[in-house]
Amino acid sequence: MELLIPLIAGLALIWLIGRGVPWDAKLVTIVVTLAVIVAVVLLERNGLWPEAFRRR
Repeated sequence: MELLIPLIAGLALIWLIGRGVPWDAKLVTIVVTLAVIVAVVLLERNGLWPEAFRRR
C-alpha cells in the first residue's frame, strides 16, 4: 500500500499534465517517473538513502 498510493497519484498527475501531449512523450514521461519511484524505494529499503531525507 505504501507504494501503490504514490504510484497512482503520480500517474494521475502525469495524465493531467500531459493531456495535450503526444502518446510517445507520455510513455517516456511514465517510464521516467516509474524509474525514479523504483530507484527511491530501492535506495530507501537498502539503507542508502541520505539520513536527512528518511522518514522518522
